[in-house]
Amino acid sequence: MLSPIRSGSTLLRRLLGSHPDVHAPHELHLVGLTVTVDDEYTDLAMRTLGLGREDLEHLLWDRLLHRQLTEAGKNVLVEKSPGNVFIWRRLAACWPEARYIVLRRHPIAIADSIRRAGDAADLAEAAVTMDKFAAALDEAAANLPNVAHLTYEQLTADPAAACKALCEHIGTPWDPAMLDYGRHDHGPFIYGIGDWSPQITSGQVQAATPLPQRTEVPPPLKSWCEKWEYAG
Repeated sequence: MLSPIRSGSTLLRRLLGSHPDVHAPHELHLVGLTVTVDDEYTDLAMRTLGLGREDLEHLLWDRLLHRQLTEAGKNVLVEKSPGNVFIWRRLAACWPEARYIVLRRHPIAIADSIRRAGDAADLAEAAVTMDKFAAALDEAAANLPNVAHLTYEQLTADPAAACKALCEHIGTPWDPAMLDYGRHDHGPFIYGIGDWSPQITSGQVQAATPLPQRTEVPPPLKSWCEKWEYAG
């Protein structure tokens, strides 16, 4: 799953993870899971195998996801860390047959959620973060194969239709049990590995939060509203 922060990705991963065939763990932050080669002999051994540092990291990532999927006893794994937008090339190299879900949300709503989460002092500061994620997301979406597009607004307005379309995309039958994600154990609600707000902890899909009252919209948000065809 590829998305900016504060765009509804935790809700979507909990819906997907409620499917009997799909495992969707909390954010794994693969970008920070690295490998160090400590000496020249190990470096020689790995290079002789044709493996560089990134190759070794890809093996580690793949083993972690395989472990998670095996322990869950399911067939499909969804990884949803927002930081994935910045390493999409490596994801494609590691898993060339992966299928992607691109999730967008109203840019002003994203920035306002960043501000309300305490990760920015105001909408202008939040807009800088939103701009970085959005630029990386659009680059990934334009270059990756097997991409399904969805918005947070579509997901909250008609979660059944959204989930049915995504099930078809990932190649698994639709199951209405997905919608009642509160009945399933998806792990803790903790800042840093997913959303923790009252909306997500309710266990039910809630209506999209209304946009904040505002008199001035920072230029980056105006630009993304136009690109993503949202009213600014």
